[in-house]
Amino acid sequence: MSPKLQISSIDSYMDETIYIKVIGCSANTKVSIHASTYDEAHKQFHSYAAFIADDNGVVDVSLQKPVEGTYDKADAFGLFWSMDHTDSKWGDYYQKSSSDKVSITLVLKVNEEEQETVTIYRHFYREGVIKETVQHHQLKGTLFHPEEQGNYPAVLILSGSDGGMQEHAAALLASKGYTALALAYFGEEGVPKDLEEIPLEYFQEATRWLKHHEYVNGDVSLIGYSRGGELALLLGATFNDYQSIIAGVPSAYITPGMKNGIFAPITSWIFNQEALPAIKFKYPLSMMFSTMKNWLIKKPISFSAIWEHTLKDQEKTAEARIPVENIQSPVMFISGGDDQLWPSSRYVNLMEKTRKNLKKPYQDRYLYYEHGGHFLSFPYSFAQLPANVFMQVGGGMTMTFGGTKEANADAAKDSWDKILEFLAASNRK
Repeated sequence: MSPKLQISSIDSYMDETIYIKVIGCSANTKVSIHASTYDEAHKQFHSYAAFIADDNGVVDVSLQKPVEGTYDKADAFGLFWSMDHTDSKWGDYYQKSSSDKVSITLVLKVNEEEQETVTIYRHFYREGVIKETVQHHQLKGTLFHPEEQGNYPAVLILSGSDGGMQEHAAALLASKGYTALALAYFGEEGVPKDLEEIPLEYFQEATRWLKHHEYVNGDVSLIGYSRGGELALLLGATFNDYQSIIAGVPSAYITPGMKNGIFAPITSWIFNQEALPAIKFKYPLSMMFSTMKNWLIKKPISFSAIWEHTLKDQEKTAEARIPVENIQSPVMFISGGDDQLWPSSRYVNLMEKTRKNLKKPYQDRYLYYEHGGHFLSFPYSFAQLPANVFMQVGGGMTMTFGGTKEANADAAKDSWDKILEFLAASNRK
């Protein structure tokens, strides 16, 4: 019998554990498995792991620690999250937002000779889920819901500073029995190009529309990440419309708007046609010199110094604080202790203190991942896809968002289970 791959499922859901084995080897033979995939920008990502077959000529990826490779612990998901961009020194961001399935090619080698190639497919939704394009008045988005007629709890999903829609996240939630709307509010045809002067009334209209959808039971939860997490908290503090709120690596303050993907001194959110006050950035000279130096030597750049400098003046930032004490529903906060975009753990700690002083207690949850960075949870991170730490932002510049691939993947796996538990608990009647 020649060596071959044994895979528990060729077609599976994105969050389903895949068990990979190698069988038919000679005892104590060194074998390697190589994984590769492409993101939506057509960048190739690759990983590998080498193992020593046991006395029966078997390798069990979920139970065995690699002797070498792109990860170094026994992990059924290791070949997936450790994949990195093949054409850059520091790696790059794995881009995924559509609901299309992901194809991953696995190649088995023994003594560096290729033995077998298998392609597996990871799905966000399959049969039993309906996908619909939403264009209602000014609203734009993509809706996913179970095919079977019924009234389901709904989830509204907000993108972060990249704009567009998180269709893959909405599709996966629909596979769990939710009606999920991936809403576009900038960076998509039919909505503003930039995150600038976005009216909160737009989201209020989307929420009302979703509440009254024929596949919704009237309950709407809200999920946002990064700038979307900031927005989710702001909406919860403004409108009493949500069954629960999940805010991933959010800001505790309103942040300025963005032009062409970078922060700019413009208004981000408006309400009743009035601009909502945002914090004003202070750029320390040390950071400017550090940024220039790192750019010249091609070293990743962090934004963390901006926030440390800006947040020193508490009086000037006070008016931009999001009044999370006004949120009248349970909130799940998720943060990374090594977040290099902004200090999400500091922000969440501040909001935890505020929420715990409320006279009426809510069943809030606080997830702190000490070694995690900015990209560490759903809807932006899945333990079964390449974990994100760095991003090539053009001009030869690389940004670091913090954490490690392993820490971010571990946080993504742990938080996904807790997100599903939180949604289920908040939607029980």
